[in-house]
Amino acid sequence: MTAKEKEWITRLQMIQLQSENPYLEDYYYQEYYRRIEAKMAEEELGLRSKREPPKLTTPYITKTDAYTPVVHIEGSLGQVAVSTCYSPRRAIGAVHAVQAQGLPEMFMALLEVEETERMKTTVVSEAEEGRLMEKTQRKVDHIYSQLDSGGEFLPFLVVSKGKKLLARLLPFLKQDSAFKILRVVTSNLPTLMSRDTEEALPVLYPSLRNVIGGLTFSQLIRVLKDLTSSESLSTYECLTLTCQNKFGLSLLYALLSHGEKLLSSSVPLEPSIGDFETWTDTIFQVAGQLSQCSLVEPLLLPSNLLTLFCRYLDKQTVHQLKSNME
Repeated sequence: MTAKEKEWITRLQMIQLQSENPYLEDYYYQEYYRRIEAKMAEEELGLRSKREPPKLTTPYITKTDAYTPVVHIEGSLGQVAVSTCYSPRRAIGAVHAVQAQGLPEMFMALLEVEETERMKTTVVSEAEEGRLMEKTQRKVDHIYSQLDSGGEFLPFLVVSKGKKLLARLLPFLKQDSAFKILRVVTSNLPTLMSRDTEEALPVLYPSLRNVIGGLTFSQLIRVLKDLTSSESLSTYECLTLTCQNKFGLSLLYALLSHGEKLLSSSVPLEPSIGDFETWTDTIFQVAGQLSQCSLVEPLLLPSNLLTLFCRYLDKQTVHQLKSNME
């Protein structure tokens, strides 16, 4: 260690010993030495040949309310942003593109949105309800604009608090805004799954499942393309990773389930060119993965998935899928 590093460690330790009220904060140490000193003071000066007991000596350090840390990670979310003796947790989960100090402000604004939403149940007039809705929308738009200031939600999705914020915000967003966040998730799913060390991704599932429930058939196809394609991974590799992750598999199931609901409904699908071909190819690719790899237990297993596979696959393959999925 260098002399500077040794000096920093000593300073770090000494800061913890500073006290403006030692009897309150370190009573037993102070009282112990008070009694020893009182006893020794009673002895005659000439008889004090015994060596005084060792006593911890704290070098004088000017009392400081703040001190410059050695470690500082700009824009960290979900963890302590600086390393200090008072906050010695590991500084991880740093994302340079995100300003950490803005996240608490967004959470406070979201709390106000949720409180306003609860107040709607107590209003007695349409005019008052309209004012509350307008107030809610303004705050939601403000939060969304802050999240989308860089044109990308990924920095918030790789940290735990960012996931929680988006999960709570999604129900208040307009469909096109929520659809954009869904596509960010599916487009970056391998990255999100690999960096989800705290297994916080499932917090997004209920909100994203509701977003999926409002997709048109063409929107659904776009999301499935995002999920099964990657610049660095093949479709096979994307699906393999997805099927081995609780959140990934649950999201894939939700997309397929919604597709089956759309196909079974009487509402016109209004597909774009190539949508049905992409849908059919995806079904066969997913079926191949589900029948081959070891599956994790999903957050939710939709009841209409086997009905979907029965549209395209033979009975033997469907039976094998059923056995593997359950």
